[in-house]
Amino acid sequence: MLERVWILSLLDRHEEALEEGHQLLESSEDCFKPLLVLAHAHQRRYRWGDVARLQEEALRLAATGTREALVRHHIGRRLFDEARYGDAAAEFEWASDLYRAAGRVRLAEVSRQAALRSRDVYEHGRTTWH
Repeated sequence: MLERVWILSLLDRHEEALEEGHQLLESSEDCFKPLLVLAHAHQRRYRWGDVARLQEEALRLAATGTREALVRHHIGRRLFDEARYGDAAAEFEWASDLYRAAGRVRLAEVSRQAALRSRDVYEHGRTTWH
């Protein structure tokens, strides 16, 4: 069911994705992953407030450093999509640190690269706009 919600949102079948995502969330014992998948579906619709609320709820449920890192990476992606590149870089760096501390080297590197890209876009925007 998680994958179905994800795929529906990728196929731009947003209303179906949101409906099934809410059903999944209501029926799940562990709401952590359903919250992130539903947040992704909302993000595809640019519903930043809903996305942030769901991500913050997932962050509260993150019982491990790895889960927290996953949420922080998702938050970074939302902030990047919102053109809040400096804030996105900070979240990606935080995710990278958490992944590294958990021994998840590849994921730490993915988040580090996202932080570098966010920082580059942020710096480019600052020099272009001023």
